[in-house]
Amino acid sequence: MFNFFKKSVKKSVNTSIRIFIFGFGFLILNSLIAPCVSHAYLSLNETGELLREGDFRLGAIPQAYLSDGGGTNIAAFMDFNVSPAVNSRLLIGGGSTDFWAQASAKWVPFPDYQNQPAMGLRGALIYARDNKLNFYNIQIAPIISKVTDSAYGKMIPYIGLPITVIYSENRSTTAMQFAVGNEWVVSQDFQVGAELDLNLSNTTTAISLHLNFPFDGRIGYRK
Repeated sequence: MFNFFKKSVKKSVNTSIRIFIFGFGFLILNSLIAPCVSHAYLSLNETGELLREGDFRLGAIPQAYLSDGGGTNIAAFMDFNVSPAVNSRLLIGGGSTDFWAQASAKWVPFPDYQNQPAMGLRGALIYARDNKLNFYNIQIAPIISKVTDSAYGKMIPYIGLPITVIYSENRSTTAMQFAVGNEWVVSQDFQVGAELDLNLSNTTTAISLHLNFPFDGRIGYRK
Protein backbone atom coordinates (compact mmCIF):
# COMPACT_ATOMS: atom_id res chain seq x y z
CA MET A 1 0.00 0.00 0.00
CA PHE A 2 2.79 2.41 0.88
CA ASN A 3 4.57 1.75 -2.43
CA PHE A 4 1.37 2.45 -4.33
CA PHE A 5 0.83 5.67 -2.38
CA LYS A 6 4.41 6.87 -2.96
CA LYS A 7 4.00 6.36 -6.69
CA SER A 8 0.62 8.12 -6.70
CA VAL A 9 1.83 11.30 -5.01
CA LYS A 10 4.46 11.77 -7.73
CA LYS A 11 1.85 12.17 -10.45
CA SER A 12 1.09 15.62 -11.86
CA VAL A 13 -1.72 17.84 -10.62
CA ASN A 14 -3.59 17.08 -13.85
CA THR A 15 -3.88 13.48 -12.71
CA SER A 16 -5.23 14.68 -9.36
CA ILE A 17 -7.84 16.78 -11.13
CA ARG A 18 -8.97 13.79 -13.18
CA ILE A 19 -9.31 11.74 -10.01
CA PHE A 20 -11.55 14.35 -8.41
CA ILE A 21 -13.69 14.64 -11.57
CA PHE A 22 -14.14 10.85 -11.51
CA GLY A 23 -14.87 10.97 -7.79
CA PHE A 24 -17.51 13.66 -8.24
CA GLY A 25 -19.16 11.53 -10.93
CA PHE A 26 -19.09 8.59 -8.51
CA LEU A 27 -20.70 10.83 -5.88
CA ILE A 28 -23.62 11.62 -8.18
CA LEU A 29 -24.08 7.97 -9.20
CA ASN A 30 -23.84 6.75 -5.63
CA SER A 31 -26.46 9.24 -4.46
CA LEU A 32 -28.90 7.99 -7.09
CA ILE A 33 -28.57 4.26 -6.46
CA ALA A 34 -27.43 3.88 -2.83
CA PRO A 35 -29.35 5.35 0.09
CA CYS A 36 -27.20 6.31 3.08
CA VAL A 37 -27.49 8.20 6.33
CA SER A 38 -26.37 11.83 6.41
CA HIS A 39 -23.31 11.71 8.64
CA ALA A 40 -21.32 13.96 6.29
CA TYR A 41 -19.77 15.80 9.25
CA LEU A 42 -17.47 12.80 9.85
CA SER A 43 -15.04 13.83 7.09
CA LEU A 44 -11.30 14.39 7.56
CA ASN A 45 -10.20 17.58 5.75
CA GLU A 46 -6.58 17.71 6.92
CA THR A 47 -3.20 16.30 5.99
CA GLY A 48 -0.41 14.83 8.09
CA GLU A 49 1.46 18.16 8.14
CA LEU A 50 1.90 19.95 11.49
CA LEU A 51 1.96 23.61 12.47
CA ARG A 52 5.08 25.10 14.00
CA GLU A 53 5.21 26.00 17.69
CA GLY A 54 3.34 29.24 18.30
CA ASP A 55 1.45 29.16 15.00
CA PHE A 56 -2.28 28.65 14.54
CA ARG A 57 -4.68 28.50 11.62
CA LEU A 58 -8.26 29.53 10.91
CA GLY A 59 -10.28 27.97 8.15
CA ALA A 60 -13.60 27.04 6.58
CA ILE A 61 -14.97 23.80 5.15
CA PRO A 62 -17.84 24.02 2.64
CA GLN A 63 -19.24 20.58 1.87
CA ALA A 64 -21.82 19.01 -0.47
CA TYR A 65 -23.53 15.64 -0.40
CA LEU A 66 -26.38 14.37 -2.56
CA SER A 67 -27.91 11.57 -0.50
CA ASP A 68 -31.31 11.88 1.20
CA GLY A 69 -32.34 14.60 -1.23
CA GLY A 70 -28.97 16.37 -1.20
CA GLY A 71 -27.53 18.95 1.12
CA THR A 72 -24.75 21.33 2.00
CA ASN A 73 -22.86 22.06 5.19
CA ILE A 74 -20.27 24.62 6.19
CA ALA A 75 -17.91 24.58 9.16
CA ALA A 76 -15.35 26.92 10.69
CA PHE A 77 -12.27 25.67 12.52
CA MET A 78 -9.15 26.66 14.39
CA ASP A 79 -5.95 24.58 14.41
CA PHE A 80 -3.15 25.10 16.91
CA ASN A 81 0.12 23.46 17.90
CA VAL A 82 0.26 21.47 21.13
CA SER A 83 3.70 19.84 20.87
CA PRO A 84 6.23 19.06 18.10
CA ALA A 85 4.21 15.95 17.16
CA VAL A 86 0.64 17.02 18.04
CA ASN A 87 -1.85 19.55 16.62
CA SER A 88 -5.41 20.12 17.82
CA ARG A 89 -8.53 21.36 16.05
CA LEU A 90 -11.73 22.98 17.34
CA LEU A 91 -14.60 23.07 14.85
CA ILE A 92 -18.27 24.06 14.66
CA GLY A 93 -20.60 23.65 11.70
CA GLY A 94 -24.14 23.53 10.46
CA GLY A 95 -26.38 23.46 7.42
CA SER A 96 -28.29 20.43 6.23
CA THR A 97 -26.94 18.83 9.41
CA ASP A 98 -28.45 21.17 12.00
CA PHE A 99 -25.35 21.57 14.18
CA TRP A 100 -22.13 19.84 15.11
CA ALA A 101 -19.03 20.59 17.17
CA GLN A 102 -15.72 18.77 17.19
CA ALA A 103 -12.56 18.68 19.29
CA SER A 104 -9.71 16.65 17.84
CA ALA A 105 -6.01 15.94 18.27
CA LYS A 106 -3.67 14.82 15.48
CA TRP A 107 -0.54 12.88 16.44
CA VAL A 108 2.12 12.45 13.74
CA PRO A 109 5.04 10.41 15.13
CA PHE A 110 6.42 9.83 11.61
CA PRO A 111 6.76 13.17 9.77
CA ASP A 112 7.24 13.61 6.04
CA TYR A 113 10.97 13.05 5.49
CA GLN A 114 12.81 12.20 2.24
CA ASN A 115 10.92 9.23 0.72
CA GLN A 116 8.86 8.58 3.86
CA PRO A 117 5.31 10.02 3.91
CA ALA A 118 3.87 11.61 7.03
CA MET A 119 1.95 8.98 9.02
CA GLY A 120 -0.24 9.69 12.00
CA LEU A 121 -3.55 9.29 13.80
CA ARG A 122 -6.32 11.75 14.52
CA GLY A 123 -8.70 11.21 17.40
CA ALA A 124 -11.90 13.25 17.64
CA LEU A 125 -14.91 13.77 19.89
CA ILE A 126 -17.90 15.02 17.90
CA TYR A 127 -21.37 16.09 19.01
CA ALA A 128 -24.07 16.54 16.38
CA ARG A 129 -27.77 17.38 16.44
CA ASP A 130 -29.95 16.63 13.43
CA ASN A 131 -33.72 16.19 13.07
CA LYS A 132 -34.16 16.54 16.85
CA LEU A 133 -31.75 13.65 17.47
CA ASN A 134 -28.47 13.88 19.38
CA PHE A 135 -25.39 12.01 18.12
CA TYR A 136 -22.29 11.44 20.24
CA ASN A 137 -19.32 10.34 18.17
CA ILE A 138 -15.86 8.96 18.94
CA GLN A 139 -13.60 8.85 15.90
CA ILE A 140 -10.12 7.63 15.08
CA ALA A 141 -8.55 8.20 11.67
CA PRO A 142 -5.18 7.03 10.32
CA ILE A 143 -3.70 9.66 7.96
CA ILE A 144 -0.94 9.36 5.36
CA SER A 145 0.27 12.35 3.31
CA LYS A 146 3.27 13.36 1.20
CA VAL A 147 4.46 16.78 0.06
CA THR A 148 5.19 16.84 -3.67
CA ASP A 149 6.09 19.54 -6.19
CA SER A 150 4.12 20.19 -9.35
CA ALA A 151 3.96 22.74 -12.14
CA TYR A 152 1.36 24.57 -10.05
CA GLY A 153 3.40 24.64 -6.83
CA LYS A 154 3.52 22.49 -3.72
CA MET A 155 0.81 19.82 -3.35
CA ILE A 156 0.04 17.57 -0.39
CA PRO A 157 -1.97 14.49 -1.45
CA TYR A 158 -3.36 12.49 1.46
CA ILE A 159 -5.53 9.52 2.33
CA GLY A 160 -7.32 8.63 5.54
CA LEU A 161 -9.76 6.15 7.03
CA PRO A 162 -12.12 7.83 9.53
CA ILE A 163 -13.71 5.14 11.73
CA THR A 164 -16.44 6.45 14.03
CA VAL A 165 -18.54 4.93 16.77
CA ILE A 166 -21.87 6.81 16.86
CA TYR A 167 -24.11 6.75 19.95
CA SER A 168 -27.74 7.86 19.62
CA GLU A 169 -30.93 6.88 21.42
CA ASN A 170 -29.18 4.23 23.53
CA ARG A 171 -27.82 2.50 20.42
CA SER A 172 -24.38 2.50 18.84
CA THR A 173 -23.30 2.01 15.25
CA THR A 174 -19.90 2.04 13.56
CA ALA A 175 -19.40 4.26 10.52
CA MET A 176 -16.46 4.15 8.13
CA GLN A 177 -15.31 6.33 5.23
CA PHE A 178 -12.35 6.33 2.88
CA ALA A 179 -11.01 9.88 2.48
CA VAL A 180 -8.78 10.94 -0.41
CA GLY A 181 -7.71 14.55 -0.84
CA ASN A 182 -5.15 17.00 -2.08
CA GLU A 183 -4.07 20.30 -0.54
CA TRP A 184 -2.57 23.03 -2.71
CA VAL A 185 -0.15 25.38 -0.95
CA VAL A 186 -1.09 28.53 -2.88
CA SER A 187 1.20 30.66 -0.69
CA GLN A 188 2.46 30.83 2.88
CA ASP A 189 -0.71 32.65 3.87
CA PHE A 190 -3.32 30.54 2.06
CA GLN A 191 -3.89 26.87 1.26
CA VAL A 192 -6.90 25.21 -0.36
CA GLY A 193 -7.74 21.53 -0.36
CA ALA A 194 -10.36 19.22 -1.85
CA GLU A 195 -11.53 15.94 -0.38
CA LEU A 196 -13.71 13.06 -1.53
CA ASP A 197 -15.21 10.87 1.22
CA LEU A 198 -16.47 7.49 0.06
CA ASN A 199 -19.10 5.79 2.17
CA LEU A 200 -17.88 2.37 3.30
CA SER A 201 -20.42 1.81 6.08
CA ASN A 202 -23.26 3.80 7.70
CA THR A 203 -22.15 7.23 6.55
CA THR A 204 -22.30 9.56 3.54
CA THR A 205 -20.33 9.97 0.35
CA ALA A 206 -19.46 13.66 0.13
CA ILE A 207 -17.12 16.15 -1.46
CA SER A 208 -15.70 19.15 0.35
CA LEU A 209 -13.16 21.97 0.24
CA HIS A 210 -11.02 23.23 3.08
CA LEU A 211 -9.67 26.79 3.07
CA ASN A 212 -6.73 27.47 5.41
CA PHE A 213 -5.45 30.84 6.64
CA PRO A 214 -2.27 30.42 8.75
CA PHE A 215 -1.27 32.89 11.47
CA ASP A 216 2.10 33.42 13.10
CA GLY A 217 1.74 33.61 16.88
CA ARG A 218 4.10 36.63 16.97
CA ILE A 219 3.00 38.75 14.01
CA GLY A 220 -0.56 37.57 13.24
CA TYR A 221 -1.76 36.89 9.71
CA ARG A 222 1.30 36.16 7.61
CA LYS A 223 0.18 38.32 4.68
